[in-house]
Amino acid sequence: MTTLLEQAFTAATKLSQERQDELAQLILQEISRQQQQPTPKKPRMLRPISKGSGYTDTSINHDAVLAEFIYKNKFDNQPS
Repeated sequence: MTTLLEQAFTAATKLSQERQDELAQLILQEISRQQQQPTPKKPRMLRPISKGSGYTDTSINHDAVLAEFIYKNKFDNQPS
């Protein structure tokens, strides 16, 4: 048992029996909830793409780069 848990139990002994039971119920519910949670899946391995956008500042100016791309493609692909 960790020192912190021992301190918590020592503090709990000073509570009324009713409050101790409420606290014990909360602890047991939390333990049960954690045991029922599925284990996290392994992360997918991402592969970098072979060709980038050509922009060097995309992470800094993401919104502007995206807006320019949409604007350019919207008008470049319009029938004449």
